Formats: sequence, C-alpha cells, structure tokens
Amino acid sequence: MKLRTIALTTSALVAVASLATSASAGSYMGEVNLGGGYFWEEYSDGGESWNNDFSAIHGAASVNVPYNDVVNLQFDVFGAASMDNESDGGEASDSYYGGSGLGAHLNYRDSTGALGVFASVGRANIGSSFSSDYMVFAAGFEGQYFCNSWTLRAQVGYLDSDSNGDLIQEAGYLDVGADYYASSKLKLSGSLGYLNGATSASESADDVTQWHWVLGVEYMFGKSIPVSTYLEYRGQSTETEDGSTDDSIDSNTVNVGVRFYFGGDGDLMKADREGAGMSSPDLITWPRYYVD
Repeated sequence: MKLRTIALTTSALVAVASLATSASAGSYMGEVNLGGGYFWEEYSDGGESWNNDFSAIHGAASVNVPYNDVVNLQFDVFGAASMDNESDGGEASDSYYGGSGLGAHLNYRDSTGALGVFASVGRANIGSSFSSDYMVFAAGFEGQYFCNSWTLRAQVGYLDSDSNGDLIQEAGYLDVGADYYASSKLKLSGSLGYLNGATSASESADDVTQWHWVLGVEYMFGKSIPVSTYLEYRGQSTETEDGSTDDSIDSNTVNVGVRFYFGGDGDLMKADREGAGMSSPDLITWPRYYVD
C-alpha cells in the first residue's frame, strides 16, 4: 500500500508539473499535497471497548483544466497508508488503514461562486487488524459561494461500496464548510458532515450513521514556486445499530504537510477560487464502520 501511494502521488506530480509549464503567468493549474498524520481511535462493541493508535502518510494531487472562461474540469488523485501495519513478534498489526482513488469535477465558475457535479472512485481498507480493501465510489453535486474573504461550500452526494465488502453501502451524505482568508498567505477552514447508510444492500442490513468534521489552518510561503504548510484536525464518529447492541468507531486525526501550487502568484484565495479548488469526498475514511 505504501509503494502504491508513493507511485500515485509521484505520477500525479509529473502530470501536474507538465501541464503547469505551459500555463500563463498568474494562472493556477493545480496542486500537490504530501504529508503525514497520527490517528487515535476507540472501538466499541456493546459493553467492550479498546483503542488503536497509529501513524499514516498521505498524498494527493489535483489539476484544473479550464474549458472556457466559466466552465472548468478538475481531476484528482489521492492515497493514504498506515505506517504501522507490520507484524511485531507474531502479534497482530496495529492497523491496515489506507486506500487510493481518483476524482473528477465539472463546474460552472465565475466571480460569485461555483456550481457543478463530481464523481469519485477508489479502494479503501476497512481499517481493522487484518488487510482487506474494497471498491468505493461516490457522486453528487457541489457548490461554492464567494463572499469577500469568505468561501462557503457544500457537497451532497451518494456513496456506495462493493457488495461483498465490509464498508458502508447505499449512503447519502451532506458536507458543508467555510474558508476564511485572513490574508493572501493565511487561510482558516472548517467543515461538518453527516452520512447515513447501511452495512449491506440486504433487507437485514444494519443502519450506519456518521458525523465527521475538519478544522485546519494553512500558511503560504515560497518564492519561485508557491508552497504552503498546513495543520488540520479531523474527527469522525461512526455508529452501527444492529438492533441489540451499538458498535462504533470514534476516530481523531492530526495531519501536517506541505502543498505545492503550480502557476499563480502565491495567493491562497486565488489558488482556491481560480485553480483546483474543489475537493473529492474522503473515500478512504468515511466508508469505514465497526466490523467484528
């Protein structure tokens, strides 16, 4: 999984860099994100509970391809992998968290905001103590509203996974957020989302509900190539109701990393509003629920 993640990110970097070389000055073509994080999770099975802590790496890249002055295409690639998935003296591994995916966006964008559709597909590990990953896909509508130093954003979609897997299926979700640009170099952001689905497509499936939220700060620096560093906290609470007991995963993550922007002049607000400013849904983390 680690090698696949690195290969995906490297390939995306080459693709974005190649496109950026032909971009005109001041035109944001795309971005590449590389970083790591630390997870601490609490699993609950009826009256029993236990913790699972591990570190992980992640990478992503996005490229913006304008069709004309107001119609844009955006393509994403992303991946993540646990750093603690090696056996230790015959003991079970800490976590097999990880996955990878692709995303595409088509939107109408002007000085007021953006409105469009998206689709994303990938593979995600169920994240427990054994390695098993399955196909996941999502599609829906998304929009942004630009209000001075604020960008308000929302995404509503449908998420499903392999019918033979242990990931959330037939789920609808809503994710809303806001970005505040304190200056051209500093951005504060936050989002809150709700997802509701099932453990399978059968009539006997258990109901799964999830809340997820993100708080982040990003600072731009760099001269020849705009580069930023970011710190973010991600939280997620997923509960499965099986009629007799409630199983759950409460997950918390702190991520740090760097983001390289291709094209443009080092302005974070312009990079988001004129470049690859849309986000694919989190196909790696959102689909997970407690599995015995």
